[in-house]
Amino acid sequence: MVREIEMRNTTSVQQQVGGGRGATALPWWRVAARSGIAPYRWWVALLAMVVAPVALAYQVSVGTYVANAGRQITVPVALDSAAGLSYASATITYDPQVLVVTKAEAGSLKSLMAEDFVAVDTNGMLTVSIFGSTDANVASGSGSIANVTFAVREGTAGLYSDLAVSSVELGEKSGVKDVTAGNPVQTVSGMVRVMGETAEVTRLENAEIVVADTALGALSLSAGDAIQASDAQTAIRVSGAVSASGAIAVKAPANGWASGTYALLSTTTAGLAFSLEGVDGATFSTETANGVTTYYAAVSVAGEIPVTCAAEVLSAGAKNQIRSLLAGQLSGVTEIVVSGPQGNVGLIADMGIAPSCTRDGTRLLANYTMPELRITQFDPKTGAVRFKVTPGAGNQIVSEIATGYIHMYGTNSLSEKMKYISQVGFDLTPYLKAETKGEGTLYVTLGTHTFLKVKIEAEVKED
Repeated sequence: MVREIEMRNTTSVQQQVGGGRGATALPWWRVAARSGIAPYRWWVALLAMVVAPVALAYQVSVGTYVANAGRQITVPVALDSAAGLSYASATITYDPQVLVVTKAEAGSLKSLMAEDFVAVDTNGMLTVSIFGSTDANVASGSGSIANVTFAVREGTAGLYSDLAVSSVELGEKSGVKDVTAGNPVQTVSGMVRVMGETAEVTRLENAEIVVADTALGALSLSAGDAIQASDAQTAIRVSGAVSASGAIAVKAPANGWASGTYALLSTTTAGLAFSLEGVDGATFSTETANGVTTYYAAVSVAGEIPVTCAAEVLSAGAKNQIRSLLAGQLSGVTEIVVSGPQGNVGLIADMGIAPSCTRDGTRLLANYTMPELRITQFDPKTGAVRFKVTPGAGNQIVSEIATGYIHMYGTNSLSEKMKYISQVGFDLTPYLKAETKGEGTLYVTLGTHTFLKVKIEAEVKED
């Protein structure tokens, strides 16, 4: 059910992994009372607590986010310690009337558990699981089990969706031992707050992250709050004032930092300070026009493999995407040289398609060929659009992130040329999984025209 925003407590402790509702931790004296310990013997129970060995608890958490309707959010499912594990799984529940899962991929723990990753989404419940070697457990380390991308539905401004960690399973190499026995798993749930572009946003309860490319009316940031930088290097836009306690923390874009200049925030408030998480060597600058100050950060990432392309100038996001698509081939590589259809290399990479590659010493030569995007079926009664992406020769879909835009065209007479229908020409980004062989189904909102058709196109269609 779609719900309005309200405050809630999001921290719980699961006493049994994978079962039941988490119970909020109680003070020790209430635990003693519920256990039948006589009040005059409370000190005996306390002494037992003190001298008993303290078990290491695991914590699985998701954050709280602020975004506009129609935008995308990438949410890490974080595990604070993977020590002693070879398997980790978490189930996240969300409101499908507010959010749609468009992509779920292995998080940063893939460097420690690199055997397999599985994501299962069942309309409001997403389970993500990462598997490591059966020969050895992880010695130490932390990170994210998965990075989950949600699309925020249009028309949901003023609503929210919980991101509740409803269950967790952790295992070691034998696949039998329950590593959480005696080590209760703490879960920290989050939320997505959908705000209008003129909304005045202050924190409800938990620390909040303002998603990249968000527009707001005013913004108040408390200690622990942050904004997110954009892969497209587009500033968060606040038409009114921004207040913050100290320097504003800036989290990395969804695809991680890349060398380049990032537009962070545009606001009428001057004199703000920023600190970037997870990167060294950033310098800051500002531009002011018509009373609005835009803050920039110039980032230099040490040890980054450079990506060059003769056909076009690639954005930082496209370069990161190409590195990600070629991750399994980058051992010993000091430079990636990309070639392909002029003006379309970034688009093809964003469709989750990997190029064919050859090596020239330490250079990786990556070649893209033009894919085919086509509508295979359109049902005007239901608005169902079936589409297919076929990679070009030598290329293949390897990622879950194929993107494009579905546009509607219509007319009331066959003698008239079909015109773009702005009110139903929505910004829809279809996401494909490699195992679907580039096929998927989308649902569009139909207009009142007698004749309709749909097209899949690379660019956003302007009115």
